[in-house]
Amino acid sequence: MKKFLAASLVFAATLATAATASAVVDVEGRYWLTNMDGTVQVSNGAVGTELDLTDDLGMEDKNFFEGRVTLELGSHKLRYGFVPLKWSGSTTLTESVTFAGQTYTANADVDSELNLAYHRLGYEYDFIDMLNNKLGVIVELKYFDGDASLASTALGLDESESFKLPIPTVGVAAQVGLPMIFSVGGEITGITLGSSAYLVDAEAAVNIKPAPFVIISGGYRIFKMHAESDNDLADVTLSGPFLALRADF
Repeated sequence: MKKFLAASLVFAATLATAATASAVVDVEGRYWLTNMDGTVQVSNGAVGTELDLTDDLGMEDKNFFEGRVTLELGSHKLRYGFVPLKWSGSTTLTESVTFAGQTYTANADVDSELNLAYHRLGYEYDFIDMLNNKLGVIVELKYFDGDASLASTALGLDESESFKLPIPTVGVAAQVGLPMIFSVGGEITGITLGSSAYLVDAEAAVNIKPAPFVIISGGYRIFKMHAESDNDLADVTLSGPFLALRADF
């Protein structure tokens, strides 16, 4: 993880050093109101039980802050984004389940937690970029650093499973200028390896530019990640509206 972030910083610094005076840095903050739906299965020696994050483990929807930085060199853009995703739940099991090789018996009180740090480092090239209208392609590396845990004080069990997952993706971005200070835009990135593994992150928004270097956006975003291997499974879907504030320097 440290090597990934270090490489990102070195790459950004190299581009910034080589950039002309026309280079622009965009700093964006977001607030994402999400609905979450997901399933996990962790085996580790014994076939694990498929657990619904909300129905079985009592996790609830949460909202998240996200930060993005973009270095624009004309039609070329280097982008980095980060959002720390975290859910927790407490419930009483209605039936026995197996998680990470351990059995949690029915009627046991359990506490669960899922952490998913989502990093995005990408390059965008806008082959149409005129009069506030844009159309471009995106090549992006998405990096997930996560862990899932299930604990029961009464049973003396506290099991966890961690993972680090880099995923290369491709996509497109578009924007259409509207009269006055408005525009609409969106993007979609993802990859598929068939039914066993796929990822998509898509959004659309209305943008308002009240000042030359400030953009306010409101839109809707959908994120879905599905990965299964042997008897392990991670399936998470997030969707909901977002608000964003971007400043150009």
